[in-house]
Amino acid sequence: MNLFVEIRDAVATGRALISRHAARRLLERRIEYWQLEASLNDAELLESRLDDEPNPSIIVVQELPDGVEVNVVWAWLPQTRDALLVTVHFFGDDL
Repeated sequence: MNLFVEIRDAVATGRALISRHAARRLLERRIEYWQLEASLNDAELLESRLDDEPNPSIIVVQELPDGVEVNVVWAWLPQTRDALLVTVHFFGDDL
């Protein structure tokens, strides 16, 4: 299984959820979800964490429409085959 491809495809087909933590971070950082959804295809994969608990995850660098890059953590929910936005942060921010 290519975790990045599975997550990217799930997001592209509307099978994505947003964690409470991620929803707060989006508000705090004034980032709209659609910006992450739209830029995931061009994201740079930094790390796949296949053994993450409770769900496997990836860390990617995504570019917002204004050119700012953000680190984004997406998880894969194998039971439902959905992607989960876990968190997003600017470089230099704490996770």
